[in-house]
Amino acid sequence: MKIVQKIATGSACYRAGAKITVKGLMLHSVGCNQPRAEVFANFWMTSTDVCCHGVLQADGTVYQTLPWNHRGWHCGDAGNNTHIGVEMTEPSQIHYTSGANFTCSDRNAAIEQVKGTYNTAVELFAYLCKEYNLDPLKDGVIVSHNEGYKRGIASGHK
Repeated sequence: MKIVQKIATGSACYRAGAKITVKGLMLHSVGCNQPRAEVFANFWMTSTDVCCHGVLQADGTVYQTLPWNHRGWHCGDAGNNTHIGVEMTEPSQIHYTSGANFTCSDRNAAIEQVKGTYNTAVELFAYLCKEYNLDPLKDGVIVSHNEGYKRGIASGHK
């Protein structure tokens, strides 16, 4: 795993300066066919809307966009106060048609990209669990955005 620090110092989220006591990790998906994490890191450099702590890509690279203990604006609810939010990039081979429906131009390539991104997430989350003394087997420590919604700590997605 390679962590590239590209802290979004120009974002309103970073400038707000709020800190958190890390109690968990929340995994998100970027929701579009973009496999390059740097694209999102560059966007969040000046975003006034949202910003997560990092973005993962399949080759093991993590772009860290906020200090891990900084309050991110990633889940739209109370999870921002307790969870590090990380986005997984998505394969360029998928093309969304409506909502969560999509087509895929090369299934094998897409599967490889998803596996790589998943492995990057596992490695990063193992590192963060050790860093913040989190038990990854404890209920609620590692959640997806959807699981956060079901727990009442993240907004819902349509």
